[in-house]
Amino acid sequence: SHLLLLQSTSLCKFLFFSFFLLYVEFQISSSHLLTASVMSAPAALAISKLFWPERETSRVSLTGDAKNLLEAASQGASASIALVANIAVNLIGFLALLAFFDAALSWLGNMFDYPQLSFKIICAYVFMPLSFMIGVDWEDSFLVGGLLGYKTFFNEFVAYTNLSKLITNRKNGGPMYLEGEKQYMSIRSETIATYALCGFANFGSLGLVIGGLTSMAPSRKSDIAGGAFRAMIAGTVACFMTACIAGTVRVCQYL
Repeated sequence: SHLLLLQSTSLCKFLFFSFFLLYVEFQISSSHLLTASVMSAPAALAISKLFWPERETSRVSLTGDAKNLLEAASQGASASIALVANIAVNLIGFLALLAFFDAALSWLGNMFDYPQLSFKIICAYVFMPLSFMIGVDWEDSFLVGGLLGYKTFFNEFVAYTNLSKLITNRKNGGPMYLEGEKQYMSIRSETIATYALCGFANFGSLGLVIGGLTSMAPSRKSDIAGGAFRAMIAGTVACFMTACIAGTVRVCQYL
């Protein structure tokens, strides 16, 4: 009911904060995930105000429908069922789509004697300069660039799945290079990547957020759709801001 009373700038912030939900543990430091989520709150406020300045005061009441804590917890748990189901279905669909893209690109690359061509390699070259600018070591920027591409064009769960594989390779102590391909990166680069990927600002989650919020406030459908892409850009900027801050902090090179 609150969504019906929000001004456009506050609605943009609501869209933006929707990108920062609880993440599934993919063998990634839970402390870094929690810190990234907490740091994203002021970043969300600052960037959303810059992207969409507030000119009016929202008529939002702080009074909820729940009578006590147990009722509020029950309502929240019930409301999350559809969201969790949507995330699971989207994850399965995007992983299948990614496998299809990789197979198609490998077939195309085989025609030019480059069978290892994949969506990850294309994204790595595109996002490699950006990953270097947010503080990733140059020798690791190719791997992080691929993760940023997965996160932007698919969703963060696909990116975290691939980051988890890199972390596992490092912990297992295997060779750093295998057939000319780097198998893992430094702990500092892993930390920066964790912060940069911590958000729902991607094309894969855009439809999920628009559909979820529109179902709660159908009368604000045009405002939600109009501000969703801007919120996604703002969310991406905030994620990179927190990643830059994480990169300035000295990270221990040993677990």
